[in-house]
Amino acid sequence: MIKRCLLVVFMFGLMSGCSTMVSQQGSAPIPLDGKFAVIPMTNLAQTPRAGDQVASILSATLRAHGAENVTLILPVDEVEGLYETRERQNEAYEEAQNQGVDYVFSGTVEEWRYKTGLDGEPAVGVTLEVRNVRNNRIVWSGTAARSGWGREGLSVAGRKVLEDLVDAMPLEANR
Repeated sequence: MIKRCLLVVFMFGLMSGCSTMVSQQGSAPIPLDGKFAVIPMTNLAQTPRAGDQVASILSATLRAHGAENVTLILPVDEVEGLYETRERQNEAYEEAQNQGVDYVFSGTVEEWRYKTGLDGEPAVGVTLEVRNVRNNRIVWSGTAARSGWGREGLSVAGRKVLEDLVDAMPLEANR
């Protein structure tokens, strides 16, 4: 009986994939009723447009956590199919400032791919920063990575990483 219980616990551990996360502690609360903008992430991964994919999933995740006003700002790139550029990020940040946004969510995609091999597991690594637009200071940052299983989609693994990061943010419920 004990062996069977241990086997079940072990199998659940295997099915959950491997993940890790580190985030800033003791940050000031970020009010969910603030005006948020999500801009393209810097893409250090080998997958084109991974920064846009992460930004899109992050904006939906913030809304699901109760954020009332989230704008996804993805400026059109001059050359389609290439990696995100710093100019494009700066353009998005300026647009957020012009819209009177309180907080800008940005970051880096370190990994966004399927591993090679028989299983082709998804591998995701993301670092996020939340910046107060008024004083241009980072109020929260965190990084997380996950390796999923062969049948898991890349977007599913990415959503789980972003969910962990948003859960770690000091988001303050609306009053």
